[in-house]
Amino acid sequence: KRKNGRRYFMRIKARVFFLLIARVMTSQIAKERISGALWALFSGDALAAPTHWYYDTRQISVDYGEIKDYTKPVLKLPGSIMAKSNTDGAGRGTYNQYMKTVIGDFINIGKKRFWSPHESYHYHCTLEKGENTLEAQLVRVLLGSIIKSSSTNSQTWADQFRQDYIHFMTTPNSHNDAYASTAHRMFFRNLLSGIPEENCPDNDHHNVDTIDGLVLPTVSALTAIYLGQDQAAVRQAAIDIIRVTRNSRALERAAYIWVDVLYSAFFLTTS
Repeated sequence: KRKNGRRYFMRIKARVFFLLIARVMTSQIAKERISGALWALFSGDALAAPTHWYYDTRQISVDYGEIKDYTKPVLKLPGSIMAKSNTDGAGRGTYNQYMKTVIGDFINIGKKRFWSPHESYHYHCTLEKGENTLEAQLVRVLLGSIIKSSSTNSQTWADQFRQDYIHFMTTPNSHNDAYASTAHRMFFRNLLSGIPEENCPDNDHHNVDTIDGLVLPTVSALTAIYLGQDQAAVRQAAIDIIRVTRNSRALERAAYIWVDVLYSAFFLTTS
């Protein structure tokens, strides 16, 4: 009986040991996947930037031929909607040439001329070959905020990111992109109107409830996964970061689904 009991105990002990080893290996695989995903985010953003806002692949071929490497965006893009966009808030609107506006004076400082309704500039015409767009630059800001916060709490990340976001966006030459999406323009229009920072996220129910709004929460979710947090905490990490720049229940619902996909993907073991 003693021998049988000892053998049973040893089998249990061995099983626990191998389960722990498997968990560590899975965790390491997940961390490697997360690291690779971040590199892909930055490189993919820079690679794709020249093709943004094209609605016809033939036009891409005319302007660039085949894109096989990092490529500088062309200066002009016929039919560019940026020329019709509101420099002082949501969606389309007036250029306000002789007035101070959000674009040019408070964010994307010095870039207002590229929004002229008399021109047709490419959204990222100011970027160099391999340079990241504003959204990817904000990923770097977010990662820095998470590190600076010295916390594993996503609300603390969000509070730090809000301060860093405002500082980054309003600092001349902090980035080189000409374009800023509706969500950013609405946020800073509200901030300039005296609305408290935490209440500045807004929604035009058209351009804010869009897939680009999942970029930042994807990164906060990946960070939570990297730190070994459970699925509920990973979801909350995404929601907290969405709410820094956007007031969008549609995006929050989408983030729940997307984050669950991420969570599952990063913990799938390789065969």
